[in-house]
Amino acid sequence: GTWATTKSDELKLATFERKILRRIYGPKKNNEGEYKVRTNQEIQDLYGEPNINGILKSSRLSWAGHVWRSEGPIGQATKWKPNTKRPRGRPRQRWKDRVVKDLRELGIEDGEELARDRDRWRQVVVAAMGLNGL
Repeated sequence: GTWATTKSDELKLATFERKILRRIYGPKKNNEGEYKVRTNQEIQDLYGEPNINGILKSSRLSWAGHVWRSEGPIGQATKWKPNTKRPRGRPRQRWKDRVVKDLRELGIEDGEELARDRDRWRQVVVAAMGLNGL
């Protein structure tokens, strides 16, 4: 599984990914023979793969599908509601909250029902690769 990422976590991951790709691809030489740093868009065009946040969301949704289809302890643990109140203040981001948010970005309201159909769920997981999230 993955952790409940925050927007700050996603920004840090995207920045790190661009930094590494910028190092791999190196600077760009222009017509005058001068080197310049590649822009984020140039790096993304060169790389051509989904960014790290899209992969993270796709993995999170893939795992959510397993959990929601599970009848064992994993499925029971995620459906369990404790009898205690949540602490005061802003609620902590939960893994399930992030999954629901990722599904809303894809325009899906009831992910638990959709996850039962593996073929359709696989399409959702692939579609999540295209989510940038920033």
